[in-house]
Amino acid sequence: MSKILFTAWKDKSQLLNVRSEFYPSASYEGPDLRSHACATVEAWKLRGNIPHHVEATALLTDAILHDDAQHNSIFSIRATYSAAFCRFVTGLVDSKIHGQRKTMFQRAVDLGLPASFVELRHEATHREPPSLVVLRKASQRSLEWLWDNYWAGVDELGDVPMAEHNDKSSIGSALSEILQKFSTESDQLQKKRKRNLNDAVATQLVSTCALSDKGMQLLATSFLEGSILVDSERKLGDPLTNTFKNWDPVLLKITESDPSFFTHFTEELVNRLAFEPANVSPTNAYTEALYLWLNHLSTSSQWAVHQPYFSRSYVITACEQSSTHWTKMLSKELEKKGKSKAAPSSIDVSSKKRALSKNSTDVEANITTKLRACGWEPLEKWDGRPLGVSSIN
Repeated sequence: MSKILFTAWKDKSQLLNVRSEFYPSASYEGPDLRSHACATVEAWKLRGNIPHHVEATALLTDAILHDDAQHNSIFSIRATYSAAFCRFVTGLVDSKIHGQRKTMFQRAVDLGLPASFVELRHEATHREPPSLVVLRKASQRSLEWLWDNYWAGVDELGDVPMAEHNDKSSIGSALSEILQKFSTESDQLQKKRKRNLNDAVATQLVSTCALSDKGMQLLATSFLEGSILVDSERKLGDPLTNTFKNWDPVLLKITESDPSFFTHFTEELVNRLAFEPANVSPTNAYTEALYLWLNHLSTSSQWAVHQPYFSRSYVITACEQSSTHWTKMLSKELEKKGKSKAAPSSIDVSSKKRALSKNSTDVEANITTKLRACGWEPLEKWDGRPLGVSSIN
């Protein structure tokens, strides 16, 4: 017996019509219909049984339309973005809604949701609302995620968006093949030719990723498959110096082309370190390598330009959620680095104070000289009586 499914829309064509209003094609040149799509979803909500993905799309889109500083205050814009984003994430990862008890980070990993979304939701809920720049970017990434994980799967006869190019398995296979080939050939090349190969491989990987909206996420996963970044024969305690030297140029080149790769890559590393049961043992050489990679990315001078985008608070939180030998070590290293940045030495502070004091004295003397040249003299004793009160002899 077939199962009866109740929907808020009359037929699939209505859902497809709303999808085209939320996500118009590149060739569309008509009026902006996103507001109409939001109103339609609001009407559907009165009927009930509306998927969370549809509601979240409407809330995020409405927040973007609300982003008008000429008519709305900055505070209300930030609040609207925060509310829409928090509802989107909470509706997906809240274990109280979905039965099986897991942490929000674990559910995010299961759903393929960027773990940084959970961190940002926590910040927006329990601290000050994030800046507009962060909220705008997060909302756009959320709408892209909703397209990949819901709207692109809505059947449309004769037209499936990106049907040929969004084959994730084929793109993932192509990325793995490029990486394996480079890994084999790079050891046999001289320094100059190897530099050229690094640039060529990075360009090829970025071009392949462009075929899919989730290309950079697939690439981050591909780097950690097989023995690309971690030798399968590696033993506990073996250094990764040569591995860093071999792969840093390629990873940096990719990050320069698309900074989102750094976020995906570090998130994938910490997810494997913290949330995979096989990586709990302190004698696991692969887990040690993941720890060394994360420590390298967060402390190496080569990555200094990109380290401000390192999701430090998320990594620490993920390590706290899964307390193992390697996550404890990583947390200590990150906390140590954070304290060293936050607390400059007393020598530095005193030298800066002396420099500022000297500079202030020089400026004051320069101003006094110029005033005297114009006939002004500094007052030796300040008379502090209010304006309008004459002196009484």
